[in-house]
Amino acid sequence: MDKNDQELTSLRFVKELFHHFSSGYHLSIDDGELWADLTACEVRYRELFDSLGYCLCQGQAGVYYFEPDKERVSVNTVSKKFTLFMAVLYDYLADQGKDPVSAITEDHFLVKDLPHLRVDQYRQIMEKVNVKNESDLINVLNRLQKYGFLDLRDNYLILFKKSVSRFTALFAEFVEPLKSEYPEEESNDA
Repeated sequence: MDKNDQELTSLRFVKELFHHFSSGYHLSIDDGELWADLTACEVRYRELFDSLGYCLCQGQAGVYYFEPDKERVSVNTVSKKFTLFMAVLYDYLADQGKDPVSAITEDHFLVKDLPHLRVDQYRQIMEKVNVKNESDLINVLNRLQKYGFLDLRDNYLILFKKSVSRFTALFAEFVEPLKSEYPEEESNDA
């Protein structure tokens, strides 16, 4: 066995990680042993995936994923649904006076209590991406689970994983400049 073969066999979860990443999964500390092995052997995994033409990226909160090929990426319907779902939840939590980033990652949510279909302005937004009823909403949640962003238990209890930071960091990035640009609105709300 040559050196390259020995290095591959020492990477315990090559097949599992490649399968997850190539299907769009976002791996986080919530993924236990897979995440632990990846972080322990990160350099070797990066080299291997790079040699196969894939770019392993690490986002905030230790979230790993394959960087999509920018030339072939277009915003598809599923991505729009994910983004709108998370944006609605983020906005709703902020309107409730909560820190949306903390609430999303630390709280749990019930499908029936989500604002997406209960609050008129959010329902109208979700309808634009054909999420019109609870079944459609659960389909979005199932896809978010498939890509490693949450755990959906018994089709009603939602626990977000650390990987959801890909969304929350993006939203927070947009909110901060707005706060400094429109400070009078904050003082009017107080």
